[in-house]
Amino acid sequence: MMNQQQSIEELEHQVRVKLNQSKIKLWLVPYTVNGEKGERPKNLVEQYSSELKTDPDTIASIIEKLRRHALHKLDAKQQFQKHGVATLKIKIAANLPQGSVDELSDLQTKLDISGLDLKKLISEKWKLKVEELKVISVGQVIDDERSLADQRVSHGSQVMVIILTENEVSANADEAKKMRLSRTKEVAEVLANRSKEDHDKYHLQIADQTGKPIDLPKEESRALSVALTLNERGRACLKRKEYGEALLVLLEADKEFNHCRSEILSAVDNYAVLCLDITWCYFCLQNIDSLPDAESRLKKCEECFKKSYGADMERLKALKGDSSRELALFVRLYLLQGIIAFYQHNKQLSIQLLHKARGILKTLEVDDEKLSHLIGMGFTTSEARLGLRAANGSLSLAVNKITDRKERRKEIAAKEREEDKKRELQRQIGKAANGQWVNIDVYNTLLSMGFPTNAAASALKQCNSDINLALQTLQENPQLLNMPEPGEWQGEITDQMLSQFCELGFLKEVARQALISYHGNVEKAIEVLVQNGGLLPSSCHRASTSKRSSTGADSLTKEQNEAIKDLVPDIPEHEEDYLDLTLHEEAEYIQEYLTKLTVMS
Repeated sequence: MMNQQQSIEELEHQVRVKLNQSKIKLWLVPYTVNGEKGERPKNLVEQYSSELKTDPDTIASIIEKLRRHALHKLDAKQQFQKHGVATLKIKIAANLPQGSVDELSDLQTKLDISGLDLKKLISEKWKLKVEELKVISVGQVIDDERSLADQRVSHGSQVMVIILTENEVSANADEAKKMRLSRTKEVAEVLANRSKEDHDKYHLQIADQTGKPIDLPKEESRALSVALTLNERGRACLKRKEYGEALLVLLEADKEFNHCRSEILSAVDNYAVLCLDITWCYFCLQNIDSLPDAESRLKKCEECFKKSYGADMERLKALKGDSSRELALFVRLYLLQGIIAFYQHNKQLSIQLLHKARGILKTLEVDDEKLSHLIGMGFTTSEARLGLRAANGSLSLAVNKITDRKERRKEIAAKEREEDKKRELQRQIGKAANGQWVNIDVYNTLLSMGFPTNAAASALKQCNSDINLALQTLQENPQLLNMPEPGEWQGEITDQMLSQFCELGFLKEVARQALISYHGNVEKAIEVLVQNGGLLPSSCHRASTSKRSSTGADSLTKEQNEAIKDLVPDIPEHEEDYLDLTLHEEAEYIQEYLTKLTVMS
């Protein structure tokens, strides 16, 4: 038997469609007279009753409800036009259990009030604590300080109110009075600004779908790094079912992604996945049916997937060999699109999308025994699940897939470490006369020919990495071959040692640098300074400047280190973590909504 609430909602939709098709305006005569209920055309009620196979009293009741609703909307519109009083549609979302969807409620207010003032109005009307509220509209968290109009909130806008859980409120209090989000963003900025040369274990590397690093302009790299960090934090909150905080962090990530060019976003799937995560958040907060933002985000997600993966996943298959891992994202995408179609009363489209999601899900189902067997072999749960999906359930093929994938990651990691070493060596050697970094391959060639490291470095810097000119310079300047090897000499430099340099007219700081470079050998240091007119060869500055750059202004503060340690557990080590969806929840929701659609038929 049809659920009564679902039946009434469906009937209301069908009656509304018929009224629109017949261009019947219930707020006008004869249906409404002087704002009051007017004539109820008996023939209209009988016609709809016959066509919809429903008793006349129910149809009459629905028409009257729609008439009052139309008058209410008209009155609200006139209030806004005459007095500037807007009507907002408020939805309270407080981590509600699945199935308990609150109705939208009206709240009238001027649009020149601040976000904080709106919170206070909501607090008074629904008896809620202001400090527990987060307000979201037009796809963004409403700022407490700015006016609603400045934040694109308008008459008729839908507003979602998140009531933070006790844990989320406690977390906000523990982290300096609701500064968790700003701290997360600050840490993301710090991580984004740390370069490869810092050799920092917290440095973030942006890579394509195969794991290969992508070189981007500095500002775009920073924005993308911040966005990815925030996205990972938000996804971790989603896994912990902290939906309120997750949505706030994910929307902040969205702002950062918008600083990147569209072609950059289409080269990787991160932005599409973010849109999917945000919409999943809306759904978990029971708000997917009331925010148009959800539908537009899913559209962006699908478009981005097509650009990133190819229309038929051909680009992804060429890059990675298969597309099974990414198919899990399409299960969630089609499920959410199907649910939106359900609430839009588009039953045919909803059924089509839900069946599409279920069809893909069936191809990704994993046998629990095989999963346990692979875990027993030492593979992680994530590796085992993704491997079985890639191998269409074949245990032996899954082992090969996992092993091949791990080997490719090792190769990429090895190449990345090699590039790290080159960059570090370049940083130590410095730049050539033309301002370009010394070519490390040419430098290694000179070393293989037997030239000392400092001699090779000095010659290449003078000759702009030209190996032929460098060889000529080394032959014509044999003193370069006697330059000391670099080292961090930690011996004591006494005043007596420095006085010998001062007596010869050398600056004390230059003398100190010379003694460090030549391991306290006063005679050799003085000899080099005399030969070079009181200056040290540029390569001799390497040890001391290298040490300064790694421990000076670029180092992190205690607070930043603590914040990073709090954030790092939310950043997965495995680059395909976001693809490792169990799909248990998705399967339940697919069945739930298909059942609803069957009952409504």
